[in-house]
Amino acid sequence: MTVPTLTEKAPPHAGPGSDAGRKSEDDKHTLETPGASTYTPEIEWTEAEERTVIRKLDVSVTLLLAFGFFCFQLERGNIANAVSSTLLKDVGINQNQFNTGQGLLYLGIVLLEVPSQMILQRIGPQKWISAQVFMFGLVATFQLFMHNYSSYLGTRILLGITECGYIPGSLYVISTFYKRTELASRNACFFVGNILVSGVGGLMAAGILRLHTDKLKPWQHLFLIEGCIALFCGTVFVLFLPDSPHRPHGMLSRRLTLFTAREQEILIARLGDHGTKKEDVHRGLKSDEILGTLGNWRNYPHVLMAISLIATTAALGQYNPTLIKGFGFDTIKANALTAVGGWISLVLMILVGFTADRLRWKGPAVIIAVFPYFVMWIAFQAKSTSKDRWAKFATIALTTGFSNWWHPLNATWLSLNQPSPKHRAIAMAMFIMAANCGALVGSQLLRKDDAPLYPIGFRVCVCLVSFGFGVSIFQHFQYKRSNQRNEARVVEGYTFAPNEVEKYTP
Repeated sequence: MTVPTLTEKAPPHAGPGSDAGRKSEDDKHTLETPGASTYTPEIEWTEAEERTVIRKLDVSVTLLLAFGFFCFQLERGNIANAVSSTLLKDVGINQNQFNTGQGLLYLGIVLLEVPSQMILQRIGPQKWISAQVFMFGLVATFQLFMHNYSSYLGTRILLGITECGYIPGSLYVISTFYKRTELASRNACFFVGNILVSGVGGLMAAGILRLHTDKLKPWQHLFLIEGCIALFCGTVFVLFLPDSPHRPHGMLSRRLTLFTAREQEILIARLGDHGTKKEDVHRGLKSDEILGTLGNWRNYPHVLMAISLIATTAALGQYNPTLIKGFGFDTIKANALTAVGGWISLVLMILVGFTADRLRWKGPAVIIAVFPYFVMWIAFQAKSTSKDRWAKFATIALTTGFSNWWHPLNATWLSLNQPSPKHRAIAMAMFIMAANCGALVGSQLLRKDDAPLYPIGFRVCVCLVSFGFGVSIFQHFQYKRSNQRNEARVVEGYTFAPNEVEKYTP
């Protein structure tokens, strides 16, 4: 790769997400500013060249990280399928003990999310994220050896430790390769990897749980086969996951890249001021960046939304096959039927991916996405005592279908209101910590003494969704009000510091 000379000054025309240097008469781009530095001589590129670079980014970054997210969620969530089989009986645990193990998984993630991001910033996302996928793949595979309560708790704790940081780390990586105006759709595509598990995980389990040998029980086959998928994913990460826009090649060789030398130059230059400086790629996080993000009260409504809404999603997802089985379906059919809600959610997430970047305001999109989830929880709670198993299945499928598509929108909304990529890394860690706190709460909502209809647990879920919906409305109007105040400060002559946001995305 030929790297042009760097100078210190950044010309004023290259702003975040700008099409700096666009020449309408010849359809070319000219940019002297990658990141906060100036490239000389200036680089020109056409619209067609930039589209090619973006397509290659989508394959080598977004699609690859979405595959990792698929494996991440598969290894975390397949225990719900195993519970609908004979796992509880074979391991010798009850429902409340199972809930405790799930809570420890989420607790490990919450406690180590920020340290994981600090390691990522120090050694680079390529090494750290690839290692994580290998580690949680190994732990997930070795779950097949669980034989008592202690081994169950141990594997859930280890799975939480090895998975911590993958989601915020991946969102940070995406934010370093794309313009701000491209982030919402890429974040949504990343979350498709998570939602895809809801669509195909149950179908995979329905097939695998038919396997039974003298040495392995059906749930052990499930952990073995799906754990090996994560190990394969880790190998792909080592070979092909780019490290940064300045090093868009695999870990083992510079030749393991989709980008030509010219495309690598365009990749850096097109980012403008949105890009991360080369010298900052592996720079550790500064204390003022960490404390400034943690102390910014405007981040916390996003956090509260994540906690309250993910708690309900986790409660439903943890026992989805078992709940459907309780409606009167057998184990194999119950696992297969979980795919219906998953495919609804997948279609909605793809819709978000196509439309998110076209929406100037993110708040109304989040509010609109949460509203049907709120309505369906009320419907499901009302139908949960019905004798009609298909009516109950229809409401739980629709509730599951609407349970996730607001989540990447909320993440993007939070990300866009951060002043720099480093602040975004910490904000995303906060956000995923909040989501896992919600999952920790959700893991305790459906208790053994409330089974099988869970009237208390379901009422609590309705209250939590109501709270999250109200917070989303508050956050939209809070950002609008903050913009009005900032405009007044500009009129008064106030100059915003680099670590301050002048205009929020409401």
